[in-house]
Amino acid sequence: MVYIGKADVLRRRLTQFGQFGAGEPVGHRGGRLIWQLADAGDLLVAWHEITWGEAARDYERRLLAAFAEQRSGRRPFANLTG
Repeated sequence: MVYIGKADVLRRRLTQFGQFGAGEPVGHRGGRLIWQLADAGDLLVAWHEITWGEAARDYERRLLAAFAEQRSGRRPFANLTG
């Protein structure tokens, strides 16, 4: 599974992501579709830090476009926007 997104405040976003998955009322609903998977509790979190001059949002758009190009225009599961 691939979920692409920016994480300029990674710790806070991952904490909210986990809280939402645990049913807590938080403002961040990103990745909500992932929690509907039967094996959501077995998923791993990984990230790739950008170490060059490209803006995070531009890199995210480029990754999403490359993913869609290889998959008949489809986005990664749970990536609702881009």
